[in-house]
Amino acid sequence: MTEDFYGNPENLLPAGPARRRQRPVMSGMVPVRFPQDMIAAVKRFAGQDGVTVSTWIRWLVAKEIKRREPPATTTTSAERVDVRIQGSAAVSATGPAQVLQLSA
Repeated sequence: MTEDFYGNPENLLPAGPARRRQRPVMSGMVPVRFPQDMIAAVKRFAGQDGVTVSTWIRWLVAKEIKRREPPATTTTSAERVDVRIQGSAAVSATGPAQVLQLSA
């Protein structure tokens, strides 16, 4: 049955114009394991904030990076990681833009 479908040249035409991503592609994944009670709390807080668990974790990591970075006046740009939250993704801007992604 599948061979009949793909054997018909009309079924090989694109369905429409290509769509581009609206947000930047994540650059990598970091597997992170949490105890069940912590996962439940993260899900609860993410739900209260109206975001996904991954977005909530990225936001929290970005906030902690900003908190722990030394002031910009005392470091060179090579030593400083500039993290901004854009929409629902935490973005690092040290050279090419990279999005930090953690999976729960």
